[in-house]
Amino acid sequence: MICLGLLRVAAVWVASAIFFFCIPARGADVLVCPPWEITVVDESGKPMAGCAVVQEWGCQFRDGYVDGSAAGLTDAEGKIQFPERHVSPPPKSSGKKVQRDIGGPLDRRPAASVIVSKAGHQFEWLQSGNQPRNVHTRDGVRTRVVLKREKRG
Repeated sequence: MICLGLLRVAAVWVASAIFFFCIPARGADVLVCPPWEITVVDESGKPMAGCAVVQEWGCQFRDGYVDGSAAGLTDAEGKIQFPERHVSPPPKSSGKKVQRDIGGPLDRRPAASVIVSKAGHQFEWLQSGNQPRNVHTRDGVRTRVVLKREKRG
């Protein structure tokens, strides 16, 4: 009975050691932006198909800034959907650290933004944060963008 118990303890210890030493450690991913649905309409409220939408996201970590981007076009209903965005911390630098952190850590300051444009219209730039036109739901962020015609002068 004691031998069986010792064998179980040894097996758990060996499995733990293999897991700890053989699987490389990695920092946790950071959610930068939840799923984001954007609806683009003209000044009369009609959906605008074919609008170019560029999403950019990123996060500042102690060892560097990590970012990404994606682009697409609105559909016939003036909508485009982006999935939630995550970033992983950059690998640690192997070189010597030349500067000290005077202002404290810069870790995890996520941000995301979108630029919406279409020929003949003023472009719109918005962030995923708390802006009046953003509606935050359980399923993500929903935003309605009104593109105004460029004024001819």
